[in-house]
Amino acid sequence: MFILDEKHLEEARKIALKHRRKKSCGHCYDRGWIGVNEQNLLILCTKCVDMEPAMEDWKTYVSGHDDLKEHFSELFEDKPVEEEEIEHKAMPHDLKKMNPNPTKQTFMPGMKRTGLKKV
Repeated sequence: MFILDEKHLEEARKIALKHRRKKSCGHCYDRGWIGVNEQNLLILCTKCVDMEPAMEDWKTYVSGHDDLKEHFSELFEDKPVEEEEIEHKAMPHDLKKMNPNPTKQTFMPGMKRTGLKKV
């Protein structure tokens, strides 16, 4: 299992601090990061850190270190963005909305109900 070295973790903390948007944040207590995970990777605060520039800085840092390139290779893969067509399946609540027999009269206020009666 890969565990990030402390020197790289310190650099990640500097990047997080550099890309903070807010002066004070109660979510991360003005650090720019919430904590570290089991791989010793920094978890950035989504409330006050601008994620895209922070990730770009992290990519440039990783590209300069060969020992990190193999573990963060998925950052450098350009995945084509494909829009998938979502197939809409008819749910029971959708079927109620569609009236299969438009000539059938539904109950209107003031009409006398016929059919099941209380016994």
